[in-house]
Amino acid sequence: MRARSALAALAVAIIAVAGCGGGGGGGDPTTTSSPDGLRWLAAVEVAQRADDLDAATQRLREPLGQALVVSPVDCFQGLPPEAGDGYVIGALAASSEAAEEIVAEAGEPLLFSASVTIVCPD
Repeated sequence: MRARSALAALAVAIIAVAGCGGGGGGGDPTTTSSPDGLRWLAAVEVAQRADDLDAATQRLREPLGQALVVSPVDCFQGLPPEAGDGYVIGALAASSEAAEEIVAEAGEPLLFSASVTIVCPD
């Protein structure tokens, strides 16, 4: 069971790195930004540990496509206090409307939406 947890944590870590770098499916929302260079994150869930987001990652991988981001909250500037200091999963897009629409189309409740700057290196 420990090996399975380690494997799941590794998978989330890989997605987190891709999320900071903008990887995923569909259009690349991290290369499209608003005129001021900011992006919008529509958060679905936050957790203290990355592996606590495994189920959400599996559930959201297909419906969020390339907009999916699973990342340490430290990868973003501009998050509200409810983001905490762990990890966040949600949709990244060029506008609040686009990010929130992606989450709504996936049938997920919106935890919060914020204008963010990505600070993790690619």
